[in-house]
Amino acid sequence: MAKAQILVVEDDNIVVLELRDRLRSLGYAVCGVASYGEEAIEKAAEMRPDLILMDIRLKGDTNGIEAAEEIRARFDIPVVYLTAYADEDTLQRAKVTEPYGYVIKPFQERELYSTMEIALYKHRAEGALRDSEERFRDLYENAPNAYFSVGADGIISKCNRRGGELLGYAMEELVGQPVFELYADTPQGKEKASKVFRRFRAGETISDEELQMQKADGTLVWISLTVNAIRDDRGQVVESRPMVVDITKRKWAEEALRRTLEKLREALGGIIQTVALTVETRDPYTAGHQRRVSNLARAIANEMGLSEEQIDGIRMSGLIHDLGKINIPAEILSKSIGLNVLEYGLIQAHPQIGYDVLKEIEFPWPVARIVLQHHERMDGSGYPAGLLGDEIMLEARILAIADVVEAMASFRPYRPARGIDKALEEISQNRGVLYDAEVVDACLKLFIEKGFKFE
Repeated sequence: MAKAQILVVEDDNIVVLELRDRLRSLGYAVCGVASYGEEAIEKAAEMRPDLILMDIRLKGDTNGIEAAEEIRARFDIPVVYLTAYADEDTLQRAKVTEPYGYVIKPFQERELYSTMEIALYKHRAEGALRDSEERFRDLYENAPNAYFSVGADGIISKCNRRGGELLGYAMEELVGQPVFELYADTPQGKEKASKVFRRFRAGETISDEELQMQKADGTLVWISLTVNAIRDDRGQVVESRPMVVDITKRKWAEEALRRTLEKLREALGGIIQTVALTVETRDPYTAGHQRRVSNLARAIANEMGLSEEQIDGIRMSGLIHDLGKINIPAEILSKSIGLNVLEYGLIQAHPQIGYDVLKEIEFPWPVARIVLQHHERMDGSGYPAGLLGDEIMLEARILAIADVVEAMASFRPYRPARGIDKALEEISQNRGVLYDAEVVDACLKLFIEKGFKFE
């Protein structure tokens, strides 16, 4: 390790000689000697020593305190004072220059060494801290995300460059503003911000909350908010440090995608309606059956509290649940007398045929499987696979009951309409046997308590 370079500023030659010997024996290098203040400043500028031993009282126009003050301001070199005059007035004047220590003459070698080592260490530590602070300041000022410091009173005390750019203000314009006023006057702005602030004050961690802020020109901007708290010894929040990420483009993209998906779903719904009408043209006696089954199945699913996604899937499946009948001769579909075994076998094949047609289509819902299972029964007596209980999808169990109720309540070529009362009696008597009990209860509630009617 290189020896620390020491500049000695002392106007007593005997003391200079003694210091040189002591410093060298302690492992330091004396890079120069100055006898008066002006010379000390010149040599500090030229040599840039690691430390200066400065006599407080020097000959000439500039004393040690004055020289030390200029050296500290210009060169950031640590100064340790040498003095035989340790009176209070002198020490008070010396303190103004922020020295790194004092050595009283006549000095002891141990005292000189410890004072110098502490001074050198302190100066290195301060330098490292300044470098670290500079790096942090640079990272803070030039960070890609916006950072703020907000007091307990909600007033912005600091922000970085990105914070100003995000909201269309100069950084100094934001300082002193109430942060709450920067949120947009929308449900996702001030209204949501109030709730987020209350959660934060209650000690909850706030991370990636999506809100709306308002720029200086009135433009709304979507942000993702993460807040870190600075607390006092009692755990009270004294400052918050929000990190704000601009997610406006992402929200625009999400909205554009949502609109695109909505249009695709509308188009898909139109296609399904067309397919449903195609099926019904081959069986005029059941025209409207699929639509009515779909409406009832959707109402049951809604009554049971299913998700919007599941309800949409049930509705779409209901509209084409009899698609497989397109493969059955029209004369069988409209036959007014009982079916023979072969004909009934063709009818029972329609869920499988519907599945085979639909399985290759990438619906956002399991339409093909729902259609396949809508004639299965809880006790395994259904078709085409004889599934039992939970082996049957919930959506298919709902569609099964809607299908039975609508079919029994409506006219068929081979029998008159039995009416809604008989249909409800059928599902009530077979609740938990053929039909899912929870689905039966929801269906009965719709008709009996809520007055549901087929349109």
